[in-house]
Parts: sequence; structure tokens; C-alpha cells
Amino acid sequence: MRVLFLPTASWNDPPSRYRIHQYLDYLRGQGIVADCKAGVSDYIYARFTPYKGILAKAVFFGLSLLSRILACFIIWRYNAVFIQRLVLPHVYPLPEMLICLVAGLLGKRIIFDFDDAIFATSPHRKRTLVEKFTDSNRVARILARCDAVIAGNAYLADYARIYNSNVAIIPTSIDLSRYPVKKVAEKKPGEPYVIGWIGMPGSLPYLNILKPVFQEIGIRYKILIRIIGGQNYECPGVRVEHIPWSLKDEVSQILTFDMGVMPLFESEEARGKCGLKLLQYMAAGVPAVASPVSANNEIITDGINGYLAGSPEEWAEKLRALIHSTQLRLEMGRRGRDTVEQRFSIRANLPKLIQVITSENAALITEL
Repeated sequence: MRVLFLPTASWNDPPSRYRIHQYLDYLRGQGIVADCKAGVSDYIYARFTPYKGILAKAVFFGLSLLSRILACFIIWRYNAVFIQRLVLPHVYPLPEMLICLVAGLLGKRIIFDFDDAIFATSPHRKRTLVEKFTDSNRVARILARCDAVIAGNAYLADYARIYNSNVAIIPTSIDLSRYPVKKVAEKKPGEPYVIGWIGMPGSLPYLNILKPVFQEIGIRYKILIRIIGGQNYECPGVRVEHIPWSLKDEVSQILTFDMGVMPLFESEEARGKCGLKLLQYMAAGVPAVASPVSANNEIITDGINGYLAGSPEEWAEKLRALIHSTQLRLEMGRRGRDTVEQRFSIRANLPKLIQVITSENAALITEL
């Protein structure tokens, strides 16, 4: 079985890493020839990440477009083509349409994978001229042309089934070999409780929900808000620390958290999220608190392996509970780790991915 994987970017891109790159060696170990042609390299990803401005966007998306078009010339070598997301946001999906056309003519299977509401517009995104060129059917066009679709959660799967009956749910998974379990210890006098958040800059506005919560807790307790990957977040009266994200230090930085947070508010974009940061906290044995939105409800059983908080009062109450009890942080963190191992690890979900790649009916896969 020969499969051409087309992630949108390199290892440094979280969706590409967690949905494709981390699986490749495991697939090869199962006898699948897994070749990968990323949309952009690590160098381009670091230098021209789209949030850096118009020029960066032009380089990033231009090279991504070119990469997928060039992939059309090597499809003949493979049994299947695995497309991750769309490389151009908002507009007509020209490169993916070309891939589907060529693969269809050659009789190759086409698999499409997405783990975000890429058919929606972020509530945080500023309106730009690009809005005039938005193709509201961009994702539907591709879903309808694929032989199988992999969705990261139930909400995305429901959307995909409108256009394709052959849909499997494979949640975002963690390679636990990269994640040691946090050693939880009593705090020393004067040592702050670290409340952590990790993510991409575009998701940071969700953390604004917790500003009044942090301020309330900060009156009584010494806390530190540690942000990895976000930019320009301030919380008056509360100490905030920004740390640049790096693949090398990602896990070690998460291990410095006493608790991790994933706030969201109800929106089409939020319902499409697959809880990656939540799973990262839990994999490291860090107790997590999250909004009860979409996949978060599938991951956390409230009060058992983490906390769900739907109001500022609940957020404050549950964060305080974790601050109060070292034993609670330890036990909840361990149960979170167990959850990831059993349901959200590569070991748990690799067989599902192999079945989608090799089977004609992905919809028969057991869903979470």
C-alpha cells in the first residue's frame, strides 16, 4: 500500500504534526509506504507564518498552493492520496480540486482529513478584502469528491456526512512517548500557582473570558498565568508570562503548569475544535479545566479526569479547588493521563487510521 500524504505544513505546524507527521513512522512499521509532501518547510513556516503580515501570507500561501499543484504530477505512483485540510483559506480550493481530478482519472483513492471548522469564519478574525472572494462551499466541494473523510470530532463528522457518507471520526491523538508525567509536589512558601495555556495566536482571544476569574483568584492566591505561543495578552493585577513556542521545549514547558485551561465560547469555530491543548495537559499529567464546548465534553468527565466550567463562577470555584489541594491535582492529572492513553493516544487510534487507509468503508470504524 503506497500513500501520498499532503499535510498543509511541516512538523512545526500543530495540525499537520498531530494529524499526519507523527503517524508516518508508525504506518511504515505496519508495512505502508507513507510518503509526505508538506505544503511548506519548517524554515518557511518559521519565517513566514501568516500572522506576521501580508508579505508573509503571500509567501506562505503561494508556496503551499504550488506544492499541492506539483503533487498532482506524482499521484500516479500511489494507491491513495491523503489530503489534510485546505492550503488556501476562504477561497475556491483550486489545488485540492486539481488533486481530486487527477486522482479520480487515475483511479486512486482520495482521503480528506480535517480537525477544525475550516468551513467557518473565526469570530476573532478581522474583516479584510479577502471576504469578497470567500467561497462558502470550498470544503463541501472537496468532501463530495473524496472516497473517505476523517473528522476530528462528532460535530465535524456531522457536517462532513451532509456531503459524504463515508466518514470516520479519529480524534487528535498524542504520542505519549514524548510526554513524561508531571511530578506534583507541595508548593514552597511564596511560590506561585502556575495556570497555563498553550496555543496559536489566533486562539488567544478566548483567554479573555478568564480575565475577571484570574483577577478574582489573584486577590487571595499568588498565581502566574503562563502563556506558550500566544502574544499580547495582559491581565491587570495578575502576573502574566509569555513564552515563545518551540517544538523542542513544548512538553517541558507544559510540565511547569500546575493546571491548564482551555476556555471557549459557543461559536461555529469553537464547536469544530478537537481539544488539542486539553489533551496535551492531560498527557503530561497536568489537571485541566475547560469550557463545556464540543470535543471538550467528549474528553472530560467533569470532576473525574478534569473539570468543565460553564460560567465565571464555576471557573473560579474549580481553579480554587485545584489550588487548594495538591492531592487533587495529582489524582486528577493521573486520571487525565489514563484517558489520553486509553482513547486519545497514537496506540489507541493508529488501527483506526490504518483501517481508513486500507478499507473501502471508513464509516464502519468504531467512533468515540
